[in-house]
Amino acid sequence: MGRVKLNFWLAVGLALAGTGLAVSGFVRWLVLPCGGGYGYRGGRGGYAEPVFLLTRDAWDDVHKLCAVLFLGLVAAHIALHWDWLLCAARSLFRRR
Repeated sequence: MGRVKLNFWLAVGLALAGTGLAVSGFVRWLVLPCGGGYGYRGGRGGYAEPVFLLTRDAWDDVHKLCAVLFLGLVAAHIALHWDWLLCAARSLFRRR
């Protein structure tokens, strides 16, 4: 695979993982209530765990998976552009 294609697919992966992080983060923050206990669930009239497409635990798992994927892709991005980063740092801190 050429370098241009690799950079393209890396950018697509970063965009998808970042979008997954943002969506799952907003759902966990704004849509589903905090905590995992939800009080007493037994007896008559017990209530079910709140769900928005997935349970809160599933949203937590999605969020963690997207975070690990995102960090891995960021590390790959830095590794692929390491020479450019060094050249940019040298030119930035070069004495005049």
